[in-house]
Amino acid sequence: MTWRCLMCLLTVSLLTQCDQGIEKEREIGYLGKARTNPFLAMERFVERQQGCPLVVQSLWPNLDETQSMIFFSTAQLSTRIALQQVGHWVEYGGHAVILLDRDDVQLNDWRTANFSRQLPAALIEWTNKRGLQLKSVDSEQSHALATFRGRNYQVEMGGMVTLHDEKDRAQPVISREMGDGTVTWITDASMMRNRWIDQKQHIDLICDLLNFRREGSILLVRGAGISFWGLLWLKGWTVLLGIAVAIASWLLTHLPRFGPMQSELRDDQIRAYDHHLQMIGDFHWRTDRCASLIEPLRTEAHELCYHWQLRHGRLDERLFDVMVARAQLPADRVERAMTDPRARDPFIFTRIVADLQSIRKAFL
Repeated sequence: MTWRCLMCLLTVSLLTQCDQGIEKEREIGYLGKARTNPFLAMERFVERQQGCPLVVQSLWPNLDETQSMIFFSTAQLSTRIALQQVGHWVEYGGHAVILLDRDDVQLNDWRTANFSRQLPAALIEWTNKRGLQLKSVDSEQSHALATFRGRNYQVEMGGMVTLHDEKDRAQPVISREMGDGTVTWITDASMMRNRWIDQKQHIDLICDLLNFRREGSILLVRGAGISFWGLLWLKGWTVLLGIAVAIASWLLTHLPRFGPMQSELRDDQIRAYDHHLQMIGDFHWRTDRCASLIEPLRTEAHELCYHWQLRHGRLDERLFDVMVARAQLPADRVERAMTDPRARDPFIFTRIVADLQSIRKAFL
């Protein structure tokens, strides 16, 4: 009885503690396509506002007059050659937008930890030559006001980089003309990401940025920069295809082959017996197995002929004469097939085997 009372008390105490738990809600981000593509809202806004799609790609674009505006990640602008191509394209009327921080598609926007941004040395040098100062910092830089083309915008931008103009003033957005085109540096690409695109006046700033361009397509280049294999396939696929064909041809001509191979077939798809027999003989000739093939055939032909003579009472006749009469072969060929110790060449060896088979069949 005491044991049952203890169990009841324990059950009641556990049930009374069930409603004392603490529930916490934690925002982890979007679901569906917006979770894997942080610029999905930007793509849809461009298509609705500009009437043309925002083309997103990972490979280095073919810079020409068909593109009007390209958003570049710092990963793509890590070499001087890439920056020279961008500068040449801008001078002929293009608008290059360089996203300095939070441009990575793999970045989790709900993670509060900030990491130091390592900018490419080539990009820093290229930017400093245009009168600006660009560098990485160890602390978050926040900006509440951005200026573009003489107009101010209320923004909420940060970033682990600093960008100073000619008067040594920190600016989150700086635009400068180069030749017939424009280059715009943006320290924080979060204003284009799904989580912050609707904050403050980010949409207005993006809209004015998109309107300042020539006619043409709009690209967002993301990924790991200029891939060597991607460029090699894009620019030299004909050379790679030729190399692949050459390697395949070399392998076909140099791979070891075991035994005879028949390359041509008759119309009825049946291999020619005589040609196949010739190839088998040539193979065994090269492997020095002629003796092991000829001697059993000679022994069997001799025994079959002897038993045939015994059944028909013709033991007094010469053995070779009986073989000539029954197999319908010339006497010299029968004699060579039964007595030649070693064939001189593969063709003679093949003929000897064929004649021995004919003699054997004549007495079956």
